[in-house]
Amino acid sequence: MRVLLFIVLFLVAFDMHAQTPLLAPYLNILGVSAAMIGFVLGGYAVSNLTGNLIAGPFLDRFPKKWFIAGGLILAGFMLIGQGVVQDTAGFFAFRLSLGFLMAFVSPACSAMLGETGKTAHEQGEIMGKKGLVLTTAGIVSPAVGSFLAVQFGYGQSFVILGYMMIAAGVFAWLMLPVRVEGSSPSQHQTKISAKHSLAHVLENRLLYPAFLGGFAIIYAQGTIIYEVPLLIQKQGLSPAVTGVLFSLKGLGALAILSQFWLYRVPVETRSFAGLGVLSLLLYVLAIGWHVPIQVMMFFLGACFGMLFPAFATILTVHSPREQYGSVFSIYSAILSVGAVLSPIVAGLLENWHHSYFIAFFVTAGVCLIGGLHRFLLSGVTR
Repeated sequence: MRVLLFIVLFLVAFDMHAQTPLLAPYLNILGVSAAMIGFVLGGYAVSNLTGNLIAGPFLDRFPKKWFIAGGLILAGFMLIGQGVVQDTAGFFAFRLSLGFLMAFVSPACSAMLGETGKTAHEQGEIMGKKGLVLTTAGIVSPAVGSFLAVQFGYGQSFVILGYMMIAAGVFAWLMLPVRVEGSSPSQHQTKISAKHSLAHVLENRLLYPAFLGGFAIIYAQGTIIYEVPLLIQKQGLSPAVTGVLFSLKGLGALAILSQFWLYRVPVETRSFAGLGVLSLLLYVLAIGWHVPIQVMMFFLGACFGMLFPAFATILTVHSPREQYGSVFSIYSAILSVGAVLSPIVAGLLENWHHSYFIAFFVTAGVCLIGGLHRFLLSGVTR
């Protein structure tokens, strides 16, 4: 069961990360300004946010397999549309549709995977392995996306990735079970979940460190995704260089995720340390220290590799199973907010030092809030 979910997650992550080196340069070829590129990229997150707010109660009531398989198949057609259209408005429309569909797929995968864990330690290991799978895909896919752009062009690359997404959806429909064994809620729980699950999740203050931390790291990641490809393009380098840089980011995450002893460290400690180091790295980028971009991408990836599984573990440990769909939908919605703001702010500033300063303040601020939250909780325990 978990292996099948990991395969689906790998295919989805591979397809989505392969687009990273394609989006900003392709829009630039279409004649879109730097500020407008930020709005187009942020539009995906807006539609994703809308879908996340709608998806939660449905994921708790109906089999998650339906949303995973159906969403992937339809998303594949949206990707094909992105590669076929030759104008900004058409690309934007398909991009919005893709964001809405993936709002159902990602939380459904995370919730279904979380349901397979029995204990908090086991759930932590599952989320770590999930991060390992996603990171492996993140290492390979940007380089593959850049290779496709060089060999076939940007538009045809989106078409190829669309067919891969459809294949992933068919695989999910044929192989995944309708429900995880032993995880189906009772009829009473389902009615409560459908009506009040979102409100119950928002009332759970133990989930807020993960919500705020998720926003911070996605904001930082969105700034990097926006700035790095354009920096390489301005320097007149091949798109393959961008793919290599994002693969180095994936290698950094893989280096951390393969350290299984870290799962014995309290999840709050991992979260605080990861955010602290990430803030320092963003500050180094903001002030323009002469550190090779390859080195920075590796260590940025290491921070993301530590933080994403940690926040996902906090969500599964501090929430009931029958609300996993709503929990991960709200979490994904918060991530979408960060993904909306970061490219828009970066595009308006048009100065990579300024955009990295803002990312630094966001991550450092959340780190301080998380440290205060942990201190207050430890004081209550005593």
